[in-house]
Amino acid sequence: MSLSSLFGKGKIKEMSEKYNCVVKIFVICIVILFLLSSPVNAEEDQNHRISNISSCSVVISWVADESCTGTVHYGISFNNLNLTETDNSLRENCVIMVELTGLTNSTTYYFETVSGDVLDNNNDSYYTFRTAKISEMISIPSHILGGQVILDNNENADGTIVYATVEHDGINSTALSCMVFQGYWAVDIANLKHENGTAFTEWEINDTLYIEIEGGKYGHKNVTTIITTDEEYYEKGFQNCTTPTEFKALPKPAAPETKANADDYNRILIVVFCIVACLIAVMVYLVRREEN
Repeated sequence: MSLSSLFGKGKIKEMSEKYNCVVKIFVICIVILFLLSSPVNAEEDQNHRISNISSCSVVISWVADESCTGTVHYGISFNNLNLTETDNSLRENCVIMVELTGLTNSTTYYFETVSGDVLDNNNDSYYTFRTAKISEMISIPSHILGGQVILDNNENADGTIVYATVEHDGINSTALSCMVFQGYWAVDIANLKHENGTAFTEWEINDTLYIEIEGGKYGHKNVTTIITTDEEYYEKGFQNCTTPTEFKALPKPAAPETKANADDYNRILIVVFCIVACLIAVMVYLVRREEN
């Protein structure tokens, strides 16, 4: 017995139209959800910094989205990141600094980072650094850069990282870094390196000196100055780099707001999905009830 003889051609046509209507609504809803689910850049770029490169060690630092432990998994092959170092400091400004030691000279290493439980492996491409060559036995004069970093409430900005880079004849060194402790920092530019790992011995007085102060949620500041021969300190091999305006606690823009906006977006998406699912369920129920 055919459906047309059982229900009549008119009834079959009506049921078919209702089914087609439900299918169209379902397809439209799927398209809407697909458009709404376009990715949002909810995470702030952590901007891993590689500094203090030597023949046997390196420092990797970044700013996390929240106060948490920071871990670096690394190795000489991206298929075997069998070495691990962790920063358990849980700094309130979310700055993480991990030193890797016992490395092999002139070797490329692959690494990934974990901030709390958030893995960052550069979309499965992994990050890399290369250790320096073993320096030849040459005399490199010591010249220590140092200074004070405070917040705008005059408290010490402990937990802030200071990066120092020197430019000579248009060529930049790799960065040296130091964690501020009790309000002060210091690095020795005798440890500067070229990108190829050789010693950056050509620096001179009056070369351009770039100082970047990264305080995470405390704020950040960039200072451009020169290598000087401050008479008060130079005989001691020390240059005072404390800036006249000190270090103000400027908030890092966009990151917290972006994260909040992403959370709101996800909540809206869940609500829309639930509404669409309910509408589809109601339409199916009504069609089936008409059939019966």
